[in-house]
Amino acid sequence: MKSEHIYKLLLLTIILFSSCISTKKLIRNSSTVVSEFSENKLNGIYSNGNKTSDGYNLWFILTKHKESDSSNVKITLLKEQILNIKLIRQDSILEEYNLYGKIKNSYFSIDRDLKLIPFYPIYYIRNEQKTILGNDKDGNLILVNGFKSEGAILFLGNGNQGVYEYKFEKIKN
Repeated sequence: MKSEHIYKLLLLTIILFSSCISTKKLIRNSSTVVSEFSENKLNGIYSNGNKTSDGYNLWFILTKHKESDSSNVKITLLKEQILNIKLIRQDSILEEYNLYGKIKNSYFSIDRDLKLIPFYPIYYIRNEQKTILGNDKDGNLILVNGFKSEGAILFLGNGNQGVYEYKFEKIKN
């Protein structure tokens, strides 16, 4: 019985001390000042190609599905908590998804890929990803993506984390 209490205490300690990715943390790591959140500013068609680097395209960051940069992404806020995204090429819809999130501090915040397998010390995995979307003063889409990944097998563990900011050009409303 005593080992069961120790296991529960150890598991609770791991969960409590591994911090979550917060919207405020992503905002602090963003180098771009965003304008006040507005449904009209966010809704529109954006270039799928990344304007700041040769990194991932917009569709891949939001859905984790590969697609070429020759298409565009249409973003529409359907309700306060539902963001509809469509991959379009020459006015035809190739794919469509709804992303669920919340409006926080001038951003639309999306929690993605939350996974927890808590069988520590034998097997423990925790993956978390958060993405926030907003617009800069020129109407371009600012996307900040943070991730955290941890794992352990038989007391041996490792982890990885990062925060990346992307800018995507707004083509039209």
